[in-house]
Amino acid sequence: MPSAEHHIRRFGIWAGLATGPVAAFLQQQGGSALVPWTCAQSSGWPAVALGLALATTATAVAGWVSWRARRPRDGRAVSPDLGNRRFVGGLSTGIAAFFILVILAQALAAVFLTGCER
Repeated sequence: MPSAEHHIRRFGIWAGLATGPVAAFLQQQGGSALVPWTCAQSSGWPAVALGLALATTATAVAGWVSWRARRPRDGRAVSPDLGNRRFVGGLSTGIAAFFILVILAQALAAVFLTGCER
């Protein structure tokens, strides 16, 4: 029976690649759902808080997991798929970093645009 560490090592390299786009989608949908409330309150800070929460808790953690999963553990033999693991882990970390910027840019827009502009 494979251990939990085995599953984290095996699927952890894909964490940033999967979580980044999903977090950006959730931030976009959540920000859109908050427009009537932010327009009535004349404050975009809930959308900013949503963006910061998704960028730090979801995407940054997933990127960190991907970065950690790309390296072999100390004391273990080098596996034949190490090049693939490093490539996918690095790509996944880069995608997570890109989507952190996307989420923060969307959150920053909520500071300047209240949703009442028509």
